[in-house]
Amino acid sequence: MRILIVAALTLSACVASAGATRALEPDGDGANVSSAATQPRIAVGDVAPAFTLSDETGATVNFPSSRPRTTVLVFYRGSWCPYCARQLSELRGLVKPDESVDLYTISIDPASKSAVLADRIGRDGKGALGFRLLSDPDHRVIDSYGLHDERYDGGEFAGIPRATVAVINASGRVTWVRISEDYKLRPSIAEIRSAIDAASGSATTK
Repeated sequence: MRILIVAALTLSACVASAGATRALEPDGDGANVSSAATQPRIAVGDVAPAFTLSDETGATVNFPSSRPRTTVLVFYRGSWCPYCARQLSELRGLVKPDESVDLYTISIDPASKSAVLADRIGRDGKGALGFRLLSDPDHRVIDSYGLHDERYDGGEFAGIPRATVAVINASGRVTWVRISEDYKLRPSIAEIRSAIDAASGSATTK
């Protein structure tokens, strides 16, 4: 009798284990449980996904724009991150006056928080930011670029991106990208500037 009970318990444990394993595996149509976590990261040579987002004033921004231009996308963690605030402050000197380059920064912050951040940085005596802070509250664009930082899922900052800078040429292809696993490390303005200069002549070769 004791042997039969032990065998029954062992069989039940095996069934439960198999069920748990299946729950973590892709379903029948091949879709993963978390598509955001498995979305390929944006890389050099990729066509950058198009998007429509609102900036800190509520105005709509479409990428790509109707006019082919080099574009710099900066994905940052949020207005609460001091490393991000410092990066955005430094970006004021990135794009030259009258240069055919668009610079957009993207976070999950709502427009109201982005507006407060832009105003706070602009009060440091070095002038207004001069570029637009885009809101991606549902992190759909962040996910489409494969930048969703799953390490923060389930908490207050769920959906934030890995700190990333991507340079995209006028043909819509990524020519340079830096994805920071350590949020404290960001590419220098000189590195990004060099990538912009290189991208401005790359569209015709793609």
